[in-house]
Amino acid sequence: MRKILIYNLCGMSYLCTQELHTKTTLQSVLYTKTLPNTTTTSLEQSEMLTNNIAKSLTYVSGFSMTRKGGGGSEVYYRSQGGSRLPILINGGILNGGCGGRMDTTLTYLFSQNYDTLTILKGPQDVRYGALIAGGLLFDRESVRLESNTFRANANMLYGSFNHKDFNASALVGGKYGSLGIIASDYSSNDYKAANAKTIHSAYNRQSVSLIGTLTPTKDTLIELSADVSNGEAAYADRGMDGRSFDRKSFMLKFQQKISPSIPLLDIRAWHNSIDHSMDNFTLRPNSTQNFSINNPKRTANGAKIELTLKPTDILKLYVGSMYNHDEHDLRQVSGLPNAQIANQTLANTPFAPNFRFQNLGMFVQGEVLGDFHYGIFFGMRYDALHTSQFATNTQKLENLFSGFGRYEYYLPHTTFFAGIGVAQRGADFWEKSKINGMNLAPETNTQLDFGVLYYTHNASISALGFYSQMWDYILLYYGANTSALNTNARMLGGELEARYKFFDMLSVYGSLSYTYAQDLNAHAPLPQIAPLTAQVGMTLQKGGWFVRADMYSNAAQHRYRIDYGNVVGKDLGASAGFYTLNAYGGYTYKKLSFLFGVENLTNTLYAYHLSRNSVAINMLDNPVNTRVYEPGRNFWLKIQAYF
Repeated sequence: MRKILIYNLCGMSYLCTQELHTKTTLQSVLYTKTLPNTTTTSLEQSEMLTNNIAKSLTYVSGFSMTRKGGGGSEVYYRSQGGSRLPILINGGILNGGCGGRMDTTLTYLFSQNYDTLTILKGPQDVRYGALIAGGLLFDRESVRLESNTFRANANMLYGSFNHKDFNASALVGGKYGSLGIIASDYSSNDYKAANAKTIHSAYNRQSVSLIGTLTPTKDTLIELSADVSNGEAAYADRGMDGRSFDRKSFMLKFQQKISPSIPLLDIRAWHNSIDHSMDNFTLRPNSTQNFSINNPKRTANGAKIELTLKPTDILKLYVGSMYNHDEHDLRQVSGLPNAQIANQTLANTPFAPNFRFQNLGMFVQGEVLGDFHYGIFFGMRYDALHTSQFATNTQKLENLFSGFGRYEYYLPHTTFFAGIGVAQRGADFWEKSKINGMNLAPETNTQLDFGVLYYTHNASISALGFYSQMWDYILLYYGANTSALNTNARMLGGELEARYKFFDMLSVYGSLSYTYAQDLNAHAPLPQIAPLTAQVGMTLQKGGWFVRADMYSNAAQHRYRIDYGNVVGKDLGASAGFYTLNAYGGYTYKKLSFLFGVENLTNTLYAYHLSRNSVAINMLDNPVNTRVYEPGRNFWLKIQAYF
């Protein structure tokens, strides 16, 4: 059985080692099979998700999303996304290639192909890069078997709009190694919004993963994995669709336990490549004489070495270095009379180098934990980022520094914590490719994180806050030609969550999250900030049965700055508040599970504040609207079996 384990702040705290079925900042929450719907504690509740990882994460307090159509959805934590919220895959780096972010890292991920998702909140970690808002780490747990083993599982989902998901995995091996395979196939037709309008959003995605592991001794592990995927998706927010999203990833992992004072040497090397093609005719009608194709590709080759040290019983250190070589190439054709000529012309057009990023990072991170009532956590990081822009023959070297310190105080049922962190990042591909992009100063976030957590066997409450001062915050101005600029900004907010369980069968949950942000130079609201969000949920579980209902709501957002935004999009004006109701249920009998869901039970017509605008598409009924609507009332049924 594959599992998802979320660490909501960092992987170092003592509380992170506790498998407590509560959702707090420093505690772990155990779910099964897929990315969890974290509004519940039942293991089965994690099945309440769609193929859209960003949509799934909106049920984690503090997260929001952007909808574009059938693919490319963006995820934010405290309204910060893109390279401010880096996403790592098995410790490696994979970025999208489209200049308009038709593809993102999440576009190439299949959630059921991974075991754990670690959520890092704020700049309170330096092992994985410069974390402006935090980070998302998708990982597969390395397999170490005690005896000859074969196990497999399969699940199938069918839902409204001809939504079909299929996933199967198998593992065979023994004491000295194993071989695993995972296959996924996700597809859907265009969905309908609550007003019965069809949203241009169909998609089709497939993936295969192979994982070979050698365990010659109890202290040594060698793993080689390969992930290959492809797909296509329709987009409601632009003049092109994604006709191909091809990914090839290879990773080599070596882990060696050396001694009690050197618990682990971890070395990883990766090759991640994507080849993405978009056009204006494959997935939509085109009655014009203008057939165009845009074909970026991006390749990341890198490695990371990390040594875990335990010089004393109470001190643990992580010391390491990483290097990543990231190349972006592009070819495109436009204005051709038909699809055949466009495809032939593209095939005869070579790729031209566009950008190259070379990043060398070094870090040390530590924790002091013992048989006392406090913990101390700290870290420092240095990155040298070298950027080459081939079109202008321009090069740039940036020296970037990050660090943090945090103090935690533990009582029998309560934890208090406060920490300060600094994270510095250079402008990314999407920012540097804009007018003035190569002249941007690095962005620096100085942030105070603080909170209190209360937990018992049947209750938990967490109150988290942050105050952030952003120096040289990078904005985009979407004028006639999009340009980039630096400004200074202030952000503050937090999350409040509570959960209580009655009679070991009924649990209730509620949360609030809010972020306030201001552009200090312009004396105006910082753009692209999600509104106040609230959730309440109730779950009844008895034996193999469970039923659940929840409400998710957004307040109206009246703080905006027209035509200013980030690499994802721009502010489009005020947005209305909304709420939706969802209902789920399921039954497990031995190794079979049956799950069902009704989402948007109220058939509410709504769109997220951060979603892109919905555009007119020739000969299609895609609704023209300020923002892309979310799906109306829809149903699904899922069956899964374990062998």
